[in-house]
Amino acid sequence: MSFNDLPDICLWKIFENIDEAKDLIRLSKVCSRWSDLIRPRFNRVKYLHLLGSSDAVDYIDPNSLWINADTKWNYYNLFKLFPNIKIIDSSAFDYHGSFDLPEIVKNNPQIKGLIGYLDLLGSIYDLSNIEILASEFYFNVKSVFRPDQLKQVFGRFFNMEDLPSFIGYFPNLKRLHLRLYKADQVLYNGPHLSSLKILELSTTDLVGKFIGLHFMDFCPSLESAFIGYRAKNIFVNESIKNYNLRDLVIEDIEWMQSSRLSWPLLKKLLSKFPNLQHLAIRHFVKLNVSNFDLEKLMKLLPKLKILDLRGCKKVTHKSADFLSKYCVKENRAIVIYYDCENEPTEWPKLVNTRKRICYGLDFMKHFFYKKYMFLPDLVDE
Repeated sequence: MSFNDLPDICLWKIFENIDEAKDLIRLSKVCSRWSDLIRPRFNRVKYLHLLGSSDAVDYIDPNSLWINADTKWNYYNLFKLFPNIKIIDSSAFDYHGSFDLPEIVKNNPQIKGLIGYLDLLGSIYDLSNIEILASEFYFNVKSVFRPDQLKQVFGRFFNMEDLPSFIGYFPNLKRLHLRLYKADQVLYNGPHLSSLKILELSTTDLVGKFIGLHFMDFCPSLESAFIGYRAKNIFVNESIKNYNLRDLVIEDIEWMQSSRLSWPLLKKLLSKFPNLQHLAIRHFVKLNVSNFDLEKLMKLLPKLKILDLRGCKKVTHKSADFLSKYCVKENRAIVIYYDCENEPTEWPKLVNTRKRICYGLDFMKHFFYKKYMFLPDLVDE
């Protein structure tokens, strides 16, 4: 029996199990029937990535095209073959002289997101359709974007002095990832971010007070936050509450022996977010939370469902046993994660791999269990 005698469903299953990009492209050119069966696979591709290894072969996964820096794509109209590419990792084009990225962005209005160290100072890009951006922001955003054009920003390094004007120009951001510098004890004093749902924030400073919690006070609709903690103290204004925050991660991203996060300070901090459901306080090696403190924390957060204390060396199975007994007594269900020798297989792991593009603004799926350095660049909403 020849391939052409097979029913469509059999051919389709064969094509679905072929991942190498150029093999699929060649097969799609055999005849119109094969093209019709393979084209939906191409249409599902929304993200374009650069492969990390020069030995890797270009391939297609369920929603992405991964290309090798050494592969010659000169003979293919990439964006005609994959018409629904929506987010581009621009590093995929740094090694391909045959591609003109500004021209690609201009001629493909379906592209909504860019990742990379883009030279935006020369105004060679037409970014009128771009809504989400991961880049260095060493340029005048007003010369490149319309007011309120961006809905999601991943800023690798950002000057604290520029933040108020930046927020004023993009007040309706939904997700914001910033690593601030020149932020040592400098309190934010600018417009509110009334639409922000997800915030990831750290600073480059190791001394003084961390001002991330103060910035969160200007985000009244915030639902999820990931705080990369590096300083020795935190500025906390207990008088301002956020009743929308459900998810909070505070991670010592330097794993500093000198990091100071005591129970009294933690109590002040958590009192701001009475409706928290998922809380992670990770890698604070000196944090000592007694059973008495745990009970007070449970009463402070009556809706808490997950407590992740991994990396806090003084939290042991005794704390977990106490919490289990407390939950039985109070008829509550709370899962606690901590470092132990025989960790149950059903416990989620701290994810040490980085997926630069994720699908869906799901904080618990894409953010909560990861380390700060592995958070995604962009999220396709």
